[in-house]
Amino acid sequence: MQALLNLLSQETISGQTPPKTFLKLLLKNRQITDVDNFLKPPFPESKLSSKKVVGTIQNYLDKQKNILIYGDYDVDGLTSTAILWQSLYPLNKNVLPFIPHREKDGYGFKSKSFFRLESEKKIKFDLLITVDNGIVADAEFAKIKAKNPNIKIVVIDHHLAGGKIKNVDAFFHSTSTSASALAWLIARSFSKTADLSLAAFGVVADCQPLSDLNRSIVVHGLQELKVNPSPGLKKLMEISGVKLDKLSVYDLGFLLGPRLNAVGRLSDPTDALRLLCSRNSLEAGKYAEVLNNFNKERQDLQKESIDLADKNINIKNKVIFIADSFNPGIIGLIAGRLTEKYALPSIIIAKNGEVAKGSCRSIPEVNIIEVLRKFSELFVDLGGHPGAAGFSILDKNIPKLQKKLLNYFSINLLNYSPQKSLTIDAKMDFSAINLTNIKLIKSLQPFGIGNPEPLFLFENLKIESKKILGQTQSHLKLKVSGMACPPNRETVGVDAIAFKKADLDKDLKIGDLINLVASLDANTWNNHTLPQLVVKEIITR
Repeated sequence: MQALLNLLSQETISGQTPPKTFLKLLLKNRQITDVDNFLKPPFPESKLSSKKVVGTIQNYLDKQKNILIYGDYDVDGLTSTAILWQSLYPLNKNVLPFIPHREKDGYGFKSKSFFRLESEKKIKFDLLITVDNGIVADAEFAKIKAKNPNIKIVVIDHHLAGGKIKNVDAFFHSTSTSASALAWLIARSFSKTADLSLAAFGVVADCQPLSDLNRSIVVHGLQELKVNPSPGLKKLMEISGVKLDKLSVYDLGFLLGPRLNAVGRLSDPTDALRLLCSRNSLEAGKYAEVLNNFNKERQDLQKESIDLADKNINIKNKVIFIADSFNPGIIGLIAGRLTEKYALPSIIIAKNGEVAKGSCRSIPEVNIIEVLRKFSELFVDLGGHPGAAGFSILDKNIPKLQKKLLNYFSINLLNYSPQKSLTIDAKMDFSAINLTNIKLIKSLQPFGIGNPEPLFLFENLKIESKKILGQTQSHLKLKVSGMACPPNRETVGVDAIAFKKADLDKDLKIGDLINLVASLDANTWNNHTLPQLVVKEIITR
């Protein structure tokens, strides 16, 4: 699928463009007005009031009461649970963390899981703190209050609210950040050493926009992680091949995050929490190995499942809807990959007995949780965000849901044409590919949602050489030059790395003129640093 190019500026960056002019263009494209705070983010502070939540927790810490922190099995839920437990446990040894099991406990807060835990641990909890869940669980809280009217309930959550929460005593809620960030803001009241690096991890893994508070948390959290990594994250980075001095948002989101998520997708997520809370290297190494092995298993299972799902897609429906015997732990990954590939909303359902599990990913044009709530009578439970949602549904209701969604999207996406798009900052001349401009671009890091890495359109580049790279021979490396460059010089040209585009090799010949959409990077080899391009799209002429 050829990508649609969205050019943000009509200017062309050349080798003579002043750095200030270049920086001004990039900031304007990102609608950044507070330049100083963006380039040098202050230490994170919250404008939200947390007095009632902090006061309630402090009261039960002082009285050494039994406190349960009820988290979630994804990275954001794991990190937020770890942040709170590490900050509260030193003040009260009666604080217990709990990560629900995807199969046994399901999605979101469940009163039956709470009661089971009380029974297994032979504990009656005085205070329940939910984190990364709870904002739509008032009916479940009512069941708990009915059995124990004296229990206090505190909710720390960032999901969309679904109505009044009458059975909650205090809550700290915002949809503009992650649960890990909210947990850290609360934890700071109890521990000045609350782990900011875990908050940054949760922000990135939960795909939050990297602006304002989130940017401050990620910038300072990454720095904290580089200087003083916990034993658990240090071992996880080692086993993932992540270099501490070059740690980036990419590493958190695409190398470390999947390993934390994998164990919760296929087994008991408590091992991921144990890794985050490990205090010694030996214990941390053991759990890092467990997580890494589950991630390998997840990768194999995911590939098989995506190949199966890919055979059952009809893009004329304007929505991808597939129900099969998938492993419920990976249906979110399948949905995400298919939405990325086909630029359509995806609903993937794992059928397994009377009740099936569903996971959804969406496109900017569709608020998927709002759409699903139109058919709420069909679900056992439902929750999520505009871009992603999860649900449980009776197997017998799956055909009804499919019919309603196909009808809904056939009407509401009638004129929508599925097409991947690339947002490009500006055109750039070959002469502007230099280390000065690369350093200027890196001043905008960290890149992510809300602050994408700058992309540029390079026109009329000549292919000087090409070769296929990688263990699986899946990457393409070109050397390209500008039309104005003198011919027959070995030093002429810039490397252009196109990851997972080796299949295009057969369509390209040395001497061809091509257009590239690419970002700028620097490559250091044998103490020499040279500019290079990281290719997103190759456009043959």
